[in-house]
Amino acid sequence: MQNNSLKSQHIAIIGAGVSGISAARVWQKCGYSVTIYEASDQIGGQWNMTYPGVRLQNTAPQYQFSDFPWPFTPDRHPTGEQVLKYMHAAVAAYGIEVKLNHKVTQMVKQDIGWQLTFENGMQGDFAYVMIATGQYPGGDKKHKPRFENIDSYRGEVVTNINSKEVFKDKHVAVVGFGKTALDFAAWSGAVAQSTQHIFRTPRWTIPDHLLGIDYTRPFFSRFGSDMMPSWCHSSLIQNLLHKKLTFVVKSFWGFIATLFQYQHRKDAKLGTLDPSVLDLVFPPKSQFVPDLRSASAVAPNHYYEYVAHQRIIPYRGEVASFFEHGLILSDGQKIEADMVCICCGNEAPTYGFLPETYAQYLRVHGGPSLYRHQIDPRIPDLGFAGYNHGFMHIALCEMGTLWQIAAHQKDLQLPSETEMLASAQRVSQWKIAHSSYESTFNIAVSTRYQQHLDILLQDLGISQWRKLPNVPAEIFARYDPTDYKGVVEEYLAKSAKRKAKGQVKHVMPVDA
Repeated sequence: MQNNSLKSQHIAIIGAGVSGISAARVWQKCGYSVTIYEASDQIGGQWNMTYPGVRLQNTAPQYQFSDFPWPFTPDRHPTGEQVLKYMHAAVAAYGIEVKLNHKVTQMVKQDIGWQLTFENGMQGDFAYVMIATGQYPGGDKKHKPRFENIDSYRGEVVTNINSKEVFKDKHVAVVGFGKTALDFAAWSGAVAQSTQHIFRTPRWTIPDHLLGIDYTRPFFSRFGSDMMPSWCHSSLIQNLLHKKLTFVVKSFWGFIATLFQYQHRKDAKLGTLDPSVLDLVFPPKSQFVPDLRSASAVAPNHYYEYVAHQRIIPYRGEVASFFEHGLILSDGQKIEADMVCICCGNEAPTYGFLPETYAQYLRVHGGPSLYRHQIDPRIPDLGFAGYNHGFMHIALCEMGTLWQIAAHQKDLQLPSETEMLASAQRVSQWKIAHSSYESTFNIAVSTRYQQHLDILLQDLGISQWRKLPNVPAEIFARYDPTDYKGVVEEYLAKSAKRKAKGQVKHVMPVDA
């Protein structure tokens, strides 16, 4: 049973997206009073600010709360509208208190917890606060470089759209190679008079099906995740693979890269065309694993087909400046367009509502560098939800929140502040050295999710082997969030036994 003094503590979650809802549910299950505060007039986070037509990169089975299956049948890759409907259903089913139009303008540290002030003048005192505002600002808050002579351009410059129809019958230039850029290029290629795609470096994209197999089948298994090099190893098998059998790992990913190229060429419907027509959008194999460690996009329908058949014209280059009718690349080439879509990623969050002493800890290159992707040990009674972003995002949020609850209750013995900061810095440096660049690289675990989940559970004293005693399933079957259903209850039972004996659980001595 939870201590009554713990149950009476009020917890604030800032942000009503999927991360905030995940976090609130776990605090709620652990007996706390919790309220989500949302700045806008509706729940949903980035899903309320993104472009129409966007679909979830993930598939529905991998994107659900562990104890709340989809109450309706969504598309395989759910639409934004379906994701919003699902979140509303979850909030209603859980009975979570959500206060809309409550933008946090100031946080003041108290002896215990925080006092929050909201834009509407309301205030509240909280024992613990979790920031769940996300790493993707969405809407018109996307990164928009200030290109030379951009004011002379007579066409339209956009970072977001309100309909796919904006591309119809236009000459469109798309800048960037992330998910948004690929979506815009593919949609434009279907309806525009011309579509020109400009990027410095192509990224590896993931085929939705690989040799007819759903891509989540191999990549969401423990085997697929364990093969991914990481800053942390959560099992003896991983240690063996990545320290003694590196040739096996390299050969495996080389083979997968070859399969990706084969599948993309097949999807391009080349027919009698020379396969080299796709060379500009294929990155080198040496870039394959670093790209997968980052936010690799699932290839949009028809993108490679449109490139092969010249509905999309790719350019490897860098935008140097604008002129009145379009863009000028760094090699001097001019590209005419009456609409330019700038898809250059996101700025890291700045946390203006925190005291400056604390906010400066978080305003670092790549976004906040957190211990276990959960906390900055210099800021008491504050944690983050969703800053361990990856393919198993909801499970990562749930287990990360449970880890924070254990630390908050002093049931989990953390290292010293110095050791935690050093650990977070080592992880950050590893990402810089081994991952393709992202502006918010510190706020992600991406395809390393299994190792990270394993260590969070090991810290909590919970078995990471969620499919045992079925050994083949444990190794080769696809993991999804429902495998973590019941972990909170399991933790509470073990925590009660430890407390009865006067014991605490120490974190694992690894960087994760």
